[in-house]
Amino acid sequence: MSVSTHGMRLKTPSAALRSAVELLSSMRFSISLLTVICIASVIGTVLKQGEPLGNYVNQFGPFWSDVFIALSLSTVYSAWWFMLILAFLVISTTLCITRNTPKIIADWNVYKEGIREKSLQAFGHKHEAALAQAPAEATDRIARQLAGSGWKVKVQLREHGTMIAAKAGSANKLGYIAAHSAIVLVCIGGLLDGDLFIRMQQWFGGKTIFNGGGMIAEVPAQHRLPPSNPAFRGNMFVSEGTAASTAILNQNGGVLLQDLPFSIELKKFIVEHYSTGMPKLFASEIIIHDKETGEKKEARVEVNHPARHRGIEIYQSSFDMVARK
Repeated sequence: MSVSTHGMRLKTPSAALRSAVELLSSMRFSISLLTVICIASVIGTVLKQGEPLGNYVNQFGPFWSDVFIALSLSTVYSAWWFMLILAFLVISTTLCITRNTPKIIADWNVYKEGIREKSLQAFGHKHEAALAQAPAEATDRIARQLAGSGWKVKVQLREHGTMIAAKAGSANKLGYIAAHSAIVLVCIGGLLDGDLFIRMQQWFGGKTIFNGGGMIAEVPAQHRLPPSNPAFRGNMFVSEGTAASTAILNQNGGVLLQDLPFSIELKKFIVEHYSTGMPKLFASEIIIHDKETGEKKEARVEVNHPARHRGIEIYQSSFDMVARK
């Protein structure tokens, strides 16, 4: 079975709808979107994400820092255009699966034993030979030999002879469905992890970006996200001997504050250096104070060894701590 790269063709009087569905469901369109996502992901990997504006100014200068902010390259994975591309890729790949899966299922048990003799003779790969055995004996021998080699065999008796059809590798066709379904799942995960819920709270929940100054405790509620927020990633700035229960989410034009269901007390900050003076270890010894139960839990967090509490990961990122859900 060959998988078509063309889109789904709807039978509808609306030419615009037909064209839109055919474009969205075409494999070429999906590949184009996937290419753009790969390029954006490379940028997001090379350029450190979610840093304060001053860090980009110091590293790249005012001009390029303004370009990064304007194009949301400093927050690629939560940029509106990146999430829009992900959403279109989910729709496009889903339509591709919907279009081709029925053909794959229909072809699963088809042996094409109905092909005529003249059609077989027109094949480029063919060979003709005379068998010394009787037809019934030759049919049985060929069928057993093919079955012994892993082929599924179907025998069809015809008026002027016997047609033996065999097929193998039908399960390989599931690879198309599995690969495309994996792309859909990864893209949905990217949407859920790419500040989609934060954007929805801004669009429909009245939350706005804070660009002022002052104490964190004095920031109004419209700039704060609730502890029930299902996905976020924010920095926490805690000094030794103090505690904090708010993560700061850097956004274009300001920040949002994420209230946590617990507070983090920093007992000791640890940094170790190589002989060259370069840092080789950042770690923090912390105490997690649960606001609901009053539980106290001691933990040590490092770059690749986070602590987990109430579904939230706390890990070390250079001199700062990061809370992620």
